[in-house]
Amino acid sequence: MIRKEFQELMKTYKILIVPIVFIALMITQPITMKMLPDILANSTGLPKGTVINIPTPSAPEVLSTAISKFSSLGTFVLILVVMGTIAGEKASGVASMVFVKPVSRAKYYLAKAITYYTLTIGSMLIGMGITAYYTELLFGKLDWAHVWLGTFMYIPNLLLVVTTTLCASSFFANAVGAGGASLVFNIVVFTVPQFLGKFLDMVSPGGLPNAAMMIQENSTLAEAAITGLPGLAGVLALNLVFFFMAGTSWSDLKSRQGASLWNTFG
Repeated sequence: MIRKEFQELMKTYKILIVPIVFIALMITQPITMKMLPDILANSTGLPKGTVINIPTPSAPEVLSTAISKFSSLGTFVLILVVMGTIAGEKASGVASMVFVKPVSRAKYYLAKAITYYTLTIGSMLIGMGITAYYTELLFGKLDWAHVWLGTFMYIPNLLLVVTTTLCASSFFANAVGAGGASLVFNIVVFTVPQFLGKFLDMVSPGGLPNAAMMIQENSTLAEAAITGLPGLAGVLALNLVFFFMAGTSWSDLKSRQGASLWNTFG
């Protein structure tokens, strides 16, 4: 099943598109930061003799902002990529054909989850690696251990987006509905907890980008852990909840599809 899913990624070019989009979303940050003084200096409408003095940011500061800028658009891209993976198969009838075969729902869903988790992690590592390389060329030395630690601290948030979108895709009959539901949920879970008290804010996914940025800015691991570990626990808990919710949906869907096929051919 996993091989089939990877073949589907290659057939639809997602295995190339997602890394390229991730690179494009992140690499623009160091390039923009480097060009910003020249852009402002050449801008029109400023009084004659105006001097704009912008302190040059350090390489870790520039790289950490890449994650901040990536978060919203990266989430949207992942939802677009994943939202049709189950709903599309239900709509096209592929799911009905799969359910006839002796394939367990756990194996079927795990194959999809593992495939898109791998695509997401690989794309993020490639995007961050290339962005960090150009950041180092433009702004100076980076601590690569902190680059990768910060990246891995942030990745669970992306996996949560994949899990919730797969879950929505298993419940909805079309990809648009699944994508819309996942988008609304992720907007709520990433933004609302900060207004609902200190505890919910601590365990919300919003803490992970902050912890990742702290690590990449060379803060101590202890400081980053205080910020990030509660959020990491919350993200892992949400991943498990939605993972099993999707499995339950698949179980119900498999029963309905099996009954439908039996009535058709029985």
